[in-house]
Amino acid sequence: MDYSEQVIDLFHRHIESCMYTMEALGNGIAKASECLVECMLQEHKIICCGEGNSRLIAHHLATNLLNSFQQERPALPAMILSSDAATAIAADSSYNDIYANQIRALGQSGDCLVLCFNGSGSTATLRAIQAAHERNMRVISLCNLKGGDAGALLSPDDIELTFPVDDRARAIEMQLVAVHSICELIDTQLFGTQHA
Repeated sequence: MDYSEQVIDLFHRHIESCMYTMEALGNGIAKASECLVECMLQEHKIICCGEGNSRLIAHHLATNLLNSFQQERPALPAMILSSDAATAIAADSSYNDIYANQIRALGQSGDCLVLCFNGSGSTATLRAIQAAHERNMRVISLCNLKGGDAGALLSPDDIELTFPVDDRARAIEMQLVAVHSICELIDTQLFGTQHA
């Protein structure tokens, strides 16, 4: 059986999702990069976490900042919340606190939390936002559902990047495109590098 037509359709849906995302979130993605640059220039750090498959997006962002994106540059202060610690916290106390406990222990005033998830956010996501605010941290959320419980917890200083895509796979793809855009914009702002 030839599945090439289905592959072509998948790429078309990806391109369509990119177009919708670009129109809806271009300014928000730029603003998120500026927020992260400001955080780092003030000698604070970026703390990343995510739920489900979106955890991989958060991990990818932290890795690109700690290592390098496309060109050699100094490491930037970013971290991913530990999945090992999350497992221990879930076993000993509550799954709902897997991120909040780590944020309370590691987060400091002026740090920034980047939170990636799909849907309206689990209780663990909501508690992470609350813990970040307790620590006087700004929050940047990447999700595919406008508002909801997580959106209601965000403060006016936070940034909500809501991807206008219903398909879960496309939403995760758009989160990755946004993270790559943010990394490139950070490099441009900090080091003057622009990628072709």
